[in-house]
Amino acid sequence: EGYDAIIADEVQFFSEKQIDQLRLIADHYTVAIYCYGLRTDFTCHFFEGSRRLMEIADTFDEIKVSCNCGNKATVSARIDSNGKILREGEQFQLGGNDTYVPMCHQCWHRKDYI
Repeated sequence: EGYDAIIADEVQFFSEKQIDQLRLIADHYTVAIYCYGLRTDFTCHFFEGSRRLMEIADTFDEIKVSCNCGNKATVSARIDSNGKILREGEQFQLGGNDTYVPMCHQCWHRKDYI
């Protein structure tokens, strides 16, 4: 009670149950909930929390990021210390700009190195 909005960040790490709980809070308390996070992992598959959010959200806005080639980045490419694009591994691996690079699907699909 008394909240105008709730902000949830990194929702890709949320479980389906946690996303459902946010939906219940929004419905029960008539509060706006703003969620931020990645839609897909480095292999272009949905994260559990992101998938569920896309299923039940009233609306969503996409923050557009560009690939180095200028196209819209739709992949968060995982790279190793040599800049090689990784396409296999655990879904969750924390990292920043030294581990993930925004990339369009065309570049991700046809490149081995950034």
